[in-house]
Amino acid sequence: MFNIKLNPLWSKTVLVITFSFLLLLSSYVLIDPEGSAKNLLNIYNFFAINFESFFLYFGFGVLAFLIILSISKSGSKKILLQGRTTYSYFSWYSMLFATGMGAALLYWSTYEWLVYYTNPISGEEQSLLKARSYPLFHWTFTGWALYILPTVSFVFSLMKNPNIPLTFSGILLKEQSGPLRIILDIFFIGAILTGAGVGLALSFPLMSAAVSKLFNLNQTIYLDFLMLLICMFIVAISVYKGLQNGIRKLSNFNIILVIIFLTLILLAGPTKYIVTNTIEPFVYIVKNYLSLSLIKSKYSLDWTVFYWAWYIALAPAVGAFIVNISNNKTVRELIIGALIVGSLGSIFHIGVLSNISIYFYENGILDAPKIYLDQSLTSHALVVETISSLNFGTFFLILFTIIAVVFLCTTYDSLSYILATASMKNFKDTPSRSLRVFFAFIIMIQPALIMFLGGKDSFMWLLVVISVPLMIIYLFLILSIIKNAIKLKKP
Repeated sequence: MFNIKLNPLWSKTVLVITFSFLLLLSSYVLIDPEGSAKNLLNIYNFFAINFESFFLYFGFGVLAFLIILSISKSGSKKILLQGRTTYSYFSWYSMLFATGMGAALLYWSTYEWLVYYTNPISGEEQSLLKARSYPLFHWTFTGWALYILPTVSFVFSLMKNPNIPLTFSGILLKEQSGPLRIILDIFFIGAILTGAGVGLALSFPLMSAAVSKLFNLNQTIYLDFLMLLICMFIVAISVYKGLQNGIRKLSNFNIILVIIFLTLILLAGPTKYIVTNTIEPFVYIVKNYLSLSLIKSKYSLDWTVFYWAWYIALAPAVGAFIVNISNNKTVRELIIGALIVGSLGSIFHIGVLSNISIYFYENGILDAPKIYLDQSLTSHALVVETISSLNFGTFFLILFTIIAVVFLCTTYDSLSYILATASMKNFKDTPSRSLRVFFAFIIMIQPALIMFLGGKDSFMWLLVVISVPLMIIYLFLILSIIKNAIKLKKP
């Protein structure tokens, strides 16, 4: 018989859950890709319709709670993590943003306005103001608050006890055994793994469409596999080198490239038009933030609930990674930094890319609403066509493709690092290089297999279905933050 020896520092429970979840998910999806996606969509629709108000109130409540916490005395607490590097603010913000916002932001920044403009609320005319405003609302403050709630919970738990594992059970349970621990860890790991699948499903078609346009190639499965191998190679190297020499450098490079890309578009394009039409919708969402957050509408059911569910489900991975890079920052810096810098980065993306697409539409250069309605191009091809329509379009498309690839890689090296960290019994123990690289291959190959075999929609709907029980867990995370903050105040 085989005698497999595991490192005594590894958590067998986390490893077993990871492999079991991947096996069961693969079996369920691959037996009937279309049927599984349909069933999961029906489950999500049931929760979205019946729990719409709960999603809206929960999202706004988390934002309000974190702002209050940041300005309280507890906000001045410094995060001291044994064995973790202290990063400069630029590197910290770069890794934070690159982990939270991947290639999906490039895609939706260019495309999302079409959803609202071509499908106005009943009784209203088409409104470019609302088409510009809703993407800003969905990608800024509340979304980032939902992302960092688990981060803050991890931080306060680690202040109290630095020996806990980086999982939900580590925060909420004193005893790291029993069925409740397994249930909590299933949701923690399940959210990470389905999030990995969704990232691939959104990113690879975008990268393949860009490469197809650049080299005049047919977008085939062979091209998708080539892009997969390139990304896997970059992720493996990055995660092998670790946080300081790998993930940090890749994130810094990506953010610098993004700033150059968007700034060049801003300066080379209709600068005044872009600036004016970014400020106006931002002022609109600030003035109407309460009603956008709390009042039901056609867009809240179809899109706001979906986005909040998406952030809630991705938060375990994003939140756990941000913990690892936040040494020597205060709780206030963590909360305000994520809310402000994360939101400003999203506003910069959406303001530039959405308004370029709208400018092309208004000036007869590229009629994106018509293409969207008649589906003469896929959504990813339409995004690529928008970038190609810029002056020096080939140059910008090359930059766009590199950024999309690096965004995907920064997301996956972060996910690999977190799964490896969660597999350690103790947060103070740093996962080995071999374990990090192993997870890098696992979380890319398995979702890619399902994606190529037609099961990508199942990942998306499973991710948002998971958000419902996660909201219940997050309520307990809020209670744990309050409880630990009170204890830390005592001498």
